[in-house]
Amino acid sequence: MIHLRNISVTKNAHIICQVKQLDVQAGQRLAILGGNGTGKSTLLRLLAGLETDYQGEFQCVIPPNDRSYVHQSPYLFRGTVLFNTMFGLRAKPHSDAIAKKVARHWLQTFGIEHLADCPVNQLSGGERQRVALSRSMALEPSLLLLDEPLSEMDSKGTEQFTTALEQLNGLTVLITSPTELPENLTNSSYNIQPVI
Repeated sequence: MIHLRNISVTKNAHIICQVKQLDVQAGQRLAILGGNGTGKSTLLRLLAGLETDYQGEFQCVIPPNDRSYVHQSPYLFRGTVLFNTMFGLRAKPHSDAIAKKVARHWLQTFGIEHLADCPVNQLSGGERQRVALSRSMALEPSLLLLDEPLSEMDSKGTEQFTTALEQLNGLTVLITSPTELPENLTNSSYNIQPVI
């Protein structure tokens, strides 16, 4: 489904991302580990279709509109938590009632349904991350790209994140992290393992 060979991304005469080989099959769950500045975010941007200036071979059979990329510091639109979570759903052939129901389900999964009517500018970093994850998972994309999704999460948030992943059967997920992932995530039924 995803095929990379000898990928190199250069900015200002410096190589900021290098990947010799990466193959991802449909439904696979992978963690890409590496310290700060090792090119993890750049790799996710490439996989999302946002980084187009690269050398090497890259193939992805999933169309860009069926890929979802959640940045480490996600952008939220002005408005409420519910408005943000429903944002992508409104572009699909759903009624407003269905979109609201789906959005509320994911907010509940992440333990923030009580914040549905709260303006996003009043949220903590961890709450903002949960809203962004809820918004992406509500779309159930074929490819979910998560850039350090646990960086602002406490242990309860990590538990909720694992529960959320378990609801997305067959979804392909790539997670980046600077350190080993928590045990409850790597021991999940989706067998997320470091590959780089």
